[in-house]
Amino acid sequence: MNNVVQLRINRSEIEMFFHCKDCLDELPAGMAPREYIDLECGWTTKGFQVWCVRHNKNVIHMDFEGHKHPVVE
Repeated sequence: MNNVVQLRINRSEIEMFFHCKDCLDELPAGMAPREYIDLECGWTTKGFQVWCVRHNKNVIHMDFEGHKHPVVE
């Protein structure tokens, strides 16, 4: 049996966002970051990574130091 944690959240609870510095530096005037920035987020063998598609670069890669999140099992 899969022990996947299922969260039923119907609204954003994000308090701090990840952004690509290069995207923020070239953000067009009057445009919100969420309209311009193009990020992909996902699980890796070490943890979780946020990748900037626009600049083809890493924003952050969180190393879980061998621990697994229940969703990834």
